[in-house]
Amino acid sequence: MSDLNASCLCGCVRLTLPDAFLYMGNCHCSECRKFTGADYSSVGGIEQSKVVILAGESEIRYYPKSDETELAFCSHCGSSLFSHKVKKGLFNIRLGILDTAPRHAPDFHIHIASKAPWHTVNEALKQFEHGPD
Repeated sequence: MSDLNASCLCGCVRLTLPDAFLYMGNCHCSECRKFTGADYSSVGGIEQSKVVILAGESEIRYYPKSDETELAFCSHCGSSLFSHKVKKGLFNIRLGILDTAPRHAPDFHIHIASKAPWHTVNEALKQFEHGPD
């Protein structure tokens, strides 16, 4: 299994992680759209313990979205890095920060009930009206 490299727009924050995502999907909820500034957010879930911050750890800022989730971004360039599922010990890595390509691609859409009205969802992938409970 190879390692993946990731970085923010300015390169201040750099991560490495194994190409071992537990899942990869596209979230269409309004909160992910606001956090990423895009129609949806492509994420890969991985255990927090497997992600190594190589540089810029002191530059990562966290926004406490809820008791369950905090959002991480670079304090210099504002890049959306990951959401930290605190109680589960998971990071949902924003796939757009990857500098190397993973073996797999997202295979589902969640929260399509609240998708951006102008966006057409790829019908070839599994779709869920809402997220997991």
